[in-house]
Amino acid sequence: MDYVTITTAPGAKTMKGRIDHSDPTSQKSPSFLAIWQRFFVILAMASVLPGFCFFTAAHAATSSPLPAAACTDINPVELYGGTEWNFQIRREGSPVGTHKLQFHAGKDGLQVIAESKIEISFLGFSAYRFDYRSESLWQNNQLMKLAVHVNDDGEKTSLTARYDKKTNMLVATGPDGEITLPAGTFPTNHWHCGVLAQTLVLNTITGQPNNVSIRNLGVEKIVAGNGGTNHIFATHMQYDGELRTDAWYDANGRWVRLAFKARDGSQIVYRCLTCTQITKALQ
Repeated sequence: MDYVTITTAPGAKTMKGRIDHSDPTSQKSPSFLAIWQRFFVILAMASVLPGFCFFTAAHAATSSPLPAAACTDINPVELYGGTEWNFQIRREGSPVGTHKLQFHAGKDGLQVIAESKIEISFLGFSAYRFDYRSESLWQNNQLMKLAVHVNDDGEKTSLTARYDKKTNMLVATGPDGEITLPAGTFPTNHWHCGVLAQTLVLNTITGQPNNVSIRNLGVEKIVAGNGGTNHIFATHMQYDGELRTDAWYDANGRWVRLAFKARDGSQIVYRCLTCTQITKALQ
């Protein structure tokens, strides 16, 4: 994993990834806290963690924004060229962590694991750590089970969801209790381009449903792989509404980039590392 060193005053270890409303005079480095607390609040909003393809008329658009991609019936092992897909997480161009997707086909269906690991170091010591793990089970492109665990620098939260066949609903239990959602609701993990036809997603950090509007901004040339010298073409999709983020997909529907603004104005980017191994790079 890559790390980034933040230059700030000594004694800046008090950080929880939440906005602190305590007396600012009791904090030795409020500028450091303000930047990183705001960043991780927005990270929770963007929740890079999983979206999937199952069409339901109750909360789906009428057509796919990626007509060349088969977004209603995806085999991710074939689509992504293997069982793993990796990203580097960057803040203002500096690496701060990693995001990894794993796909496993079994007799019970498709298991998808999404993991994010972020660690900020200061003077050689760990100043902040964020760990996210999502495990989901899919059958015929529909979410059947979901379990998410988050460790935000020691503060732990969880989310579970399951498909109820009797009611044909998705039942989710998160930090704020139990809710029911339409069957086929996508969690916020982005790997499945079917999420782009939706107007409702399940936020895997907050455990709450988010109403969204997703629009196509066209094809762009983006950086991919290590070093910043390789580029690929991808379609830019922008989320608006209760969840705001930007995601990019290649012509075949593979997720290849994520970007959003932290509240301090810094740019957060998920740069695809694996995609240059399967998509022809343009110099």
